[in-house]
Amino acid sequence: MNLISILLALAVEFFYKPVSDLRRYDWFDRYHETLYQKLEGQPLRDGPVGVILLIGLVALAVWIVLAALGALTGLLAFLFGLVVLIFTLGPRDLEEDVQPVLDALERDDPEAAALGARQLGDEAEITAESPAELVQQVRDRILVEANTRMFGVLFWFLILGPIGAVLFRLSCQVRQQAPVTDEYRNAARDLYRILAWIPARLTVVCYALAGNFVDTLSRWQSPKDLWEQDSDTFLIVSGNGAIQGEYTESDDEAAINIAPAQHALALVKRSLVVWVALLALLTLMGLTF
Repeated sequence: MNLISILLALAVEFFYKPVSDLRRYDWFDRYHETLYQKLEGQPLRDGPVGVILLIGLVALAVWIVLAALGALTGLLAFLFGLVVLIFTLGPRDLEEDVQPVLDALERDDPEAAALGARQLGDEAEITAESPAELVQQVRDRILVEANTRMFGVLFWFLILGPIGAVLFRLSCQVRQQAPVTDEYRNAARDLYRILAWIPARLTVVCYALAGNFVDTLSRWQSPKDLWEQDSDTFLIVSGNGAIQGEYTESDDEAAINIAPAQHALALVKRSLVVWVALLALLTLMGLTF
């Protein structure tokens, strides 16, 4: 059933683009801020316990609804899980976020390109001083955001069902929001790192299978990178190896070469096909549900 849910969710993702506009997390931001303020004075609020409590209450609500619907009929539980998966992907479509940046670069509008690039992640991560650097940073953000927006959600849905998808999406949301104490921000980032660790490694495997396998491995300093390196860094390094050789750098310094970002997008699409194919194989072998 998980394979069917994932295939249906991906079909909605790729063939019904307006779904991105329906994924709003204003309600969670308001809930997060309100509950955080209500916990003022509690010693554990600004650490891991506070972060887990804020996210865990939403996950608990999802579990209660899922259990109630499952008690009535399995079909309702399946449909509810499918809706949860659809709305925890993204929240925005990666290609739709990237394409305006590339269009702006092609028409020689670096200001608009930089503004659009900030939609791909935290504003502080876009620090390019030239169009060429901006293309490289967009390429790197694509490789990371694919895991955040797609692969991480799919993995945790596969492992824990709708609850897993909710936990991963809200951990990303809290990490980006977190306008509070250093302790709380660090706890939010640690939760994200924990939940992103396994999906990032599986995504790297898909990058290698969908791209240049040898060059992907050649980017690793040692086999220890597989478990020791930071997930985002590992995705960037390995993804760049996977697309190595697919494009050439332009000798014309005035020309803006957007090929690296385009090939990163293509790699993500191919990797998703690999991911689904592996899941289908595991399902046929009876190793998943």
